[in-house]
Amino acid sequence: MDISAQSGRNIQSLNYSWSFHKGEIADTAEWTTVNLPHTWNAFDPFDEEKGYYRGVSYYKRSLKLPLAENKNWFLYFEGVNQVAEVYVNGQLATKHIGGYTGFSVPLTQFLQEGENQLLVKVDNSHNEAIAPLKGDFNFYGGIYRDVFLISTGKTHFEFSEYGDKGIFISTPKVSEKEALVTARLNISSSDKSSLKIITELIDPEGISIFKKTKKTSLKSGTNTLSYDLPKVNNPKLWHPDHPYLYQLKISLESAKGQKLDEQMVPFGFRWFRFDANDGFYLNGKYLKLIGTNRHQDFEGLGNALSDQRHLNDVQLIKEMGSNFFRTAHYPQDPAVIRAANKLGLLVSMEIPLDHDITDSEAFYENSQHMMKEMIRQNYNHPSIIIWAYMNEMLLGRNLEKDQEIIKKIVDFAKVLEDLTRKEDSSRYTMIPNHGSLELYQKAGLTQIPMLVGWNLYFGWYEAQLGAGKFLDAYHQLVPAKPMVITEYGAGSDPRIRSFNPVRFDFSIEWQTKFHQQNLIDIMERPFVSGAAVWNLADFGSENRNDAVPKINSKGLISVDRTPKDAYHLYQAWLLKKPFVKIGGENWQSRVGYSDKQNLQVFTNADHIELLVNGQAADLLSFENHLSEWRVSLKTGRNILKATAYFGDSSITDYSEINFGKINKDWLSNNTLYFNCGANFFFTDPIDHITWLPETEFNNELLGYKGGEVFMPRGQGVGTDREIFLTNNDPIYQTARIGGEYYFDLEAGQYEVVLHWAEIDPAYQDKNRQFDILFNDKVVVEGLQSKAAFTAISKKIITYVDKEGLKISFKLKEGEPILNAIEIRKL
Repeated sequence: MDISAQSGRNIQSLNYSWSFHKGEIADTAEWTTVNLPHTWNAFDPFDEEKGYYRGVSYYKRSLKLPLAENKNWFLYFEGVNQVAEVYVNGQLATKHIGGYTGFSVPLTQFLQEGENQLLVKVDNSHNEAIAPLKGDFNFYGGIYRDVFLISTGKTHFEFSEYGDKGIFISTPKVSEKEALVTARLNISSSDKSSLKIITELIDPEGISIFKKTKKTSLKSGTNTLSYDLPKVNNPKLWHPDHPYLYQLKISLESAKGQKLDEQMVPFGFRWFRFDANDGFYLNGKYLKLIGTNRHQDFEGLGNALSDQRHLNDVQLIKEMGSNFFRTAHYPQDPAVIRAANKLGLLVSMEIPLDHDITDSEAFYENSQHMMKEMIRQNYNHPSIIIWAYMNEMLLGRNLEKDQEIIKKIVDFAKVLEDLTRKEDSSRYTMIPNHGSLELYQKAGLTQIPMLVGWNLYFGWYEAQLGAGKFLDAYHQLVPAKPMVITEYGAGSDPRIRSFNPVRFDFSIEWQTKFHQQNLIDIMERPFVSGAAVWNLADFGSENRNDAVPKINSKGLISVDRTPKDAYHLYQAWLLKKPFVKIGGENWQSRVGYSDKQNLQVFTNADHIELLVNGQAADLLSFENHLSEWRVSLKTGRNILKATAYFGDSSITDYSEINFGKINKDWLSNNTLYFNCGANFFFTDPIDHITWLPETEFNNELLGYKGGEVFMPRGQGVGTDREIFLTNNDPIYQTARIGGEYYFDLEAGQYEVVLHWAEIDPAYQDKNRQFDILFNDKVVVEGLQSKAAFTAISKKIITYVDKEGLKISFKLKEGEPILNAIEIRKL
């Protein structure tokens, strides 16, 4: 398409055929061809090496554009992390600071006939003058969002230094009967001229409501015009249940009728308020805000996602029944907010001022510029109701010891609050804080914003399960300030399942238990305006250890977007259409010591039944949309059928479990995987192996005698540190100290593999050494650690007589410890 021949505004993607070089460029630099979006950190944050590349890289491409007197040319970058310098034919056209907002680049004055060369220098190095200074997420480098080539007439809507498109739509008065619309336009003109502004309002069905022409005179440079549009009668209100979007089409024409520029601006009619006692109201009706946070990365892509992947994530938020969405710690891709508008999600958006500030003019100026960029670029979106600007700023700080920095943080919060209210008085402001109520109250941070956000992890980082006690304390201490729970969540690894979940074991069941209690606490308190789960999906965080290293696993869905059980729990609580789901959809191959197994079913019905192989299962409990069952499984294939009843109608969900009960015959034909010190099942999805929780030996089939579980933290597992040389970290994160192990095996030859890693910090500076004995005979002499938190496996071929196998230890130095045992008959 020859866009030089088109009138008005023309936009096309410029994502293809870029050349990329990682590092500084020289005459010998090697370039590779890439398409955008692109990041150079898709994989290095997830290897076993500490750190990932944060530095300079370059992108270049040629561009052939016709020079025309009646045309202006621009580039628009939706996001480059985090400093971008754009050169056109060797001249610096623009420098942009900040990785999460868009910016425009004027091209016209730098263009030449024929080929033009674009070069973009990108730097994601840590910079004390640029937020975020720290954070529990990866700072991916690159041109990781779309780039567009835009042409307009010489007179056009202004591309400002804040990355906006020059049009700001307000709805100062909205009711069910009528609505008022005002438009503020920034128009750039190369000279004095007369202009016609044609404004047309189109309703959600595509019907034109009015078309208004306004004549005006322009001066050379920037012209700001504000005007009221005709009143709209009986407007269709924007709401999560019916997100009606109107379109405002605004065209600029010369006095002779030549189209110079044109934009379509979607917006919605709605009004809202927060109340400290009664919560949130939208269009005059109470609405509990429930939803999630979302980080913008994806497995294997970093944060270089296509619009479709962004849309898929927003769709997942909506499909769980959400009406609320917090954009984690930064403005996200424009496609995300467009999807929130269209699907019906109310949004809280914030700049990446996370945990810390630098006391410098450069940092303060950059942060304020980011705030203006975020607001102006997203001003017209009806989904956005909150602007936020800090996150957990007092984490790790002491009110007396850190007085100086706390005062600077509070003073800067006041600056950002004032800036935000001047930029947009129609929305609420908020600061999210971590769960230290007295600290934030005494510091004064709860007094500054219009809303207080709380990041609460009661049942994860805090031992107490459920946020109810904290919420009541806040409401009593600060009764006049509305509040939102901006984060709450618990980590879970889909490979880990437990019938006896405990805090920090990373089991799917503990995550479900955590969310069930917190949902109860949130829903029964009307003064809690809303809550956003941390997080929609598991996401990359290079400094994390946990069950899956480098991943923050608090997502309701996994990195590949497979739902966890807790996602279905929210569907049962929030969806208005009939819903039922059998839990454990990724745990359909099981082994166990007993054919009696626990099972959960999620539903919004009042009555439910579960059949296993055609027989009714035993219902243990059913309340708050969660039913617990005790099911009897046979060896082999089992068919489960859950039926939820809604008056005269019903819906059904089916599932299948392939089960093996461990007995002497099973041990002769299968490999036993025994996880010492563990209370959970661990499934290796690659090798299709299930590691069993340990069990005590009581003159039965197998188990341990004596010793003690290694759990110095008193929660979950022995360690949450990364274990090197393995992808199955949970096998080595639990352990039993001392004791003996007994296995009632048939006589024959067996392969026994012992797994061990030094996970006790007390032994980092001293030695641990012991022998391993089979039936009181030494088979491994002097087992000792070679490196901390590194997996070691010892394979031993042994003959077992009819007495079975006993594994014991002979101490030489320190305490004997074992992580896992596998046994297979040869």
